Amino acid sequence: MFLLHKAYQRFSLPLHHFAPHKLPLSSSSSSSPLGFLRLPRKKNAARPMKSGADSSAAASSRLSRLAPFASAAENGAGDRNGSPPPSPPPRPEKMKKDCGFINRMCFFRYLSFNCSECRGWIPPTSEGNTRHRRRAAASCLVIFPHRDKILFLKRRSLPPLSDLARPEEKLAGVRIDGNYNARSRMSFYTGIGIHSLMEDGSLGPEKEVHGYPDGAKINFVTWSQDGRHLSFSVRVDEEDNISSKLRVWVADVESGRARPLFQSPDIYLNAIFDSFVWVNDSTLLVCTIPSSRGAPPKKPLVPSGPKIQSNEQQNVIQVRTFQDLLKDEYDADLFDYYATSQLILASLDGSVKPIGPPAVYTSVDPSPDEKYLLFTSIHRPYSFTVPCGRFPKKVELWTVDGKFVREICDLPLAEDIPIAFNSVRKGKRSINWRPDKPSTLYWVETQDGGTRK
Repeated sequence: MFLLHKAYQRFSLPLHHFAPHKLPLSSSSSSSPLGFLRLPRKKNAARPMKSGADSSAAASSRLSRLAPFASAAENGAGDRNGSPPPSPPPRPEKMKKDCGFINRMCFFRYLSFNCSECRGWIPPTSEGNTRHRRRAAASCLVIFPHRDKILFLKRRSLPPLSDLARPEEKLAGVRIDGNYNARSRMSFYTGIGIHSLMEDGSLGPEKEVHGYPDGAKINFVTWSQDGRHLSFSVRVDEEDNISSKLRVWVADVESGRARPLFQSPDIYLNAIFDSFVWVNDSTLLVCTIPSSRGAPPKKPLVPSGPKIQSNEQQNVIQVRTFQDLLKDEYDADLFDYYATSQLILASLDGSVKPIGPPAVYTSVDPSPDEKYLLFTSIHRPYSFTVPCGRFPKKVELWTVDGKFVREICDLPLAEDIPIAFNSVRKGKRSINWRPDKPSTLYWVETQDGGTRK
């Protein structure tokens, strides 16, 4: 039930923030598909005493749940002697919770749950229970920015074996799929459906996003700020490695029609670290593969020299054991080859503008007033003992017009972070925009050398 609870929580939490006139909270779960959402009762609130009529009505409503079993005797579904069939075994407490949860999930039209099936006892090993679980696990929900639409991201329950068997490069603590130029074994979606939330709390008919190639694998689905467009990446498995790289697509929410963002077919997405972000209602900042990049570097048959690691400063530092680290200069060159990105500002009208030089960008973040861009990148010298998260890091501030403003910080290589829990690197970290200000940054900086005392 882990996946079911996860899907239910992701959907139900944002719904509590809806306006009351958008989602009426009914006292009966059968009157509305969203009727199971109720206002919380105060802890010390006294409950009214039920009269005899009310208690009998409540008892009859509880007995109505046994209708599927009682109807079998009324229809003559007993044995040959005309006696009713034996009563079903008592439902365990856990199964009551599971069946009640499935009843709450019946409002998903995409999941196509049948309420009449959920009222009876569904054994955990039965075909009906397995079907409910698979349908609930086959979708992911994203709420519209204005909270009047729901995005259903359809996916497979298990990844194909061909994805698990793909070769991967293990560099600086990151596992990379060289054909996709993205993280290896990355999950994906197979379709996108849009549902409107009606005034009575029900879901409207599904509007399926169309226009992308058949069999496409979809990732990084995001809403635009005004909610009129969707952006996502598309990759298609083909024999040609070039055609299997990720491309950025955009879709119109009203029509559901999708199209490529870039008019040129030679612009691909670099999704090793960050992918793309909406700067405003009609512009995206995309991390792309540099057009001047050639073939990947080849490993030399003969090493250029011995592997030497020196400690000239004689610092005694305890370092944790990390996996998939860089082993030599060839790994460092290969890491630069796959992780280097060229930032491009792309508008929905087709205009394209490069910003900044190619670098290993790990994060791009626009300011709330849509005037500035915050870039975070890592650079050499790399390390053979720590992953890329501790490489030298630079944070810069640019304008949306492509003009450099200032350098926020340039942190050195952090190989001396203590192994104690809650230890951090020296210098500025967690640099972010304040959401309540137009263009104001905040950060955290240790005052005790980064070690816990």
